[in-house]
Amino acid sequence: MGKFSSEEIESQYNLIKMLLAEPKKYRDAINAIKKDIAYIPVELKKNLRKKILSYD
Repeated sequence: MGKFSSEEIESQYNLIKMLLAEPKKYRDAINAIKKDIAYIPVELKKNLRKKILSYD
């Protein structure tokens, strides 16, 4: 996997924050992200690990 720019990481982070703001509405997207978390860049993973992995 190539390097991601800080803008790309920030964009992904903001998207996930938006999804987590309405977890019932975006349940399918959140579950897909949880399945794919192994492929998320390390920088993004550090920012999101607690929020996504603690989501039920």
